[in-house]
Amino acid sequence: MRAFYKGGFQPEMNRREAALILGVRESAPEEKVKEAHRRIMIANHPDAGGSSFIAAKVNEAKDMLLGKKTGGSSIF
Repeated sequence: MRAFYKGGFQPEMNRREAALILGVRESAPEEKVKEAHRRIMIANHPDAGGSSFIAAKVNEAKDMLLGKKTGGSSIF
């Protein structure tokens, strides 16, 4: 059975935490990151009853690993 990230978010996301959230390696290729993001968002999207906080963290993790975010605090 796969182990998933148990939470306890850092005040400022880093690549390690982003990889843990998405369940991929820090060096995962773009396609793997997008696939993991999609899989997690299907289960946690706010429009489907999921948490907007979790969705925001998942999006932040994807952006971090794809190089669209270099660091900084979440709005949450």
